[in-house]
Amino acid sequence: MDKNLFFNLLDKYRDGTASDAEIALIEEYYRRLEAAGTTELTGEEEAALKELLYKKITSYIDVQEPKEQGTIEQEAKVIALKRKNYRLVAAAAAVLVMAGSAGYYWLLSKTQTGAGQPVAVNTKPKDLPPGKDAAVLTLADGKKIILDSASGTITQQGNVTVLNIKGQLSYAATTKGPGNSEVVYNTVTTARGNQYQLVLADGSKVWLNSASSLRFPTSFTGKLREVELDGEGYFEVAKNAAKPFHVKTRTQDIEVLGTHFNVNGYRDEEVIKTTLIEGKVRVKSAGSLQTSDFRLPASVILQPGQQAIASNNSASIHVTDDIDIDQVMAWKNGWFEFDHTDLKMIMRQVSRWYDVDIVYETKTGNEKYGGRISRNLNLSNILKMLESYGLHFRLEGKRLIVM
Repeated sequence: MDKNLFFNLLDKYRDGTASDAEIALIEEYYRRLEAAGTTELTGEEEAALKELLYKKITSYIDVQEPKEQGTIEQEAKVIALKRKNYRLVAAAAAVLVMAGSAGYYWLLSKTQTGAGQPVAVNTKPKDLPPGKDAAVLTLADGKKIILDSASGTITQQGNVTVLNIKGQLSYAATTKGPGNSEVVYNTVTTARGNQYQLVLADGSKVWLNSASSLRFPTSFTGKLREVELDGEGYFEVAKNAAKPFHVKTRTQDIEVLGTHFNVNGYRDEEVIKTTLIEGKVRVKSAGSLQTSDFRLPASVILQPGQQAIASNNSASIHVTDDIDIDQVMAWKNGWFEFDHTDLKMIMRQVSRWYDVDIVYETKTGNEKYGGRISRNLNLSNILKMLESYGLHFRLEGKRLIVM
């Protein structure tokens, strides 16, 4: 990007006249710089940029409650504005994270019960790199293929060619020979610290988060398309009204015709969450589960922007519209994003992405955290953010101890 043009955009950003597209351009520019591990700015220019963006961030924090209580509509507008500003602040803070390799700025909000102020901690923990694109493919005969070390055509199964190119596994049907009508299943598994993408035989795309697995047929025959998910996955399902697509978890059956949605079904989470981005899905509890609340259904149809929440041991399903799609999709888009999130939930995400076991030497309270940071950064960046609020960590091999 031309430097003069860049600084003109920064001036518009500072003055509040930049369009949404220009703001997005600035953020994307620094995202790419971070990915490349370089910067086109001098140290002085980078410092000036940080100062500029810092001023921009602080200008967003000045939203106050109205002095006099107004109508419900006015109060709703204030709440909506504050929520919008919070997200703008998080986005701007993310730019500062990307602005240079020598340092970073993290904007964090914390809500807690009781008194006390954030305490700066200078402890510098040992470090671990972020997760990567890696997975294991298990074939029908039990053979395992390490996908991050295999490239090109890796196997042939019946009339299907299995390809692995640039971190994406895909299944392509061939036209040679009659093939085998027997349904053959494969499984892709990501360990902690890994993620992977795959394209199924029908063209449906799946993104697997860390510590997850997907079992699927190499080709879809019959009247249904069925896959089995353990962990978290994002699906973009190819449309085929004549052949519904089903995602089965331990406790639910999610039926779709053609849609985009995210399923968080980790075994160590208290609930399973299905979030619809586009289209329509039906979420139904497994038949073996008992409804714990007669007021809640065991089967629901979601509209875009809705989330189905269910306990791992109950058939009752609660539907909510009060969700942040950006937060749900953050992992797929390369971010950690928290909004009033407790420490243990944060540390479960850290455990999966950095492949560490979490050990608590202290009791956790009711503290809630909010913020946004790249998943491409080392573990120390996450820990520094939390240390600024009085937490202490000790890394011993693959054990991260919360002191």
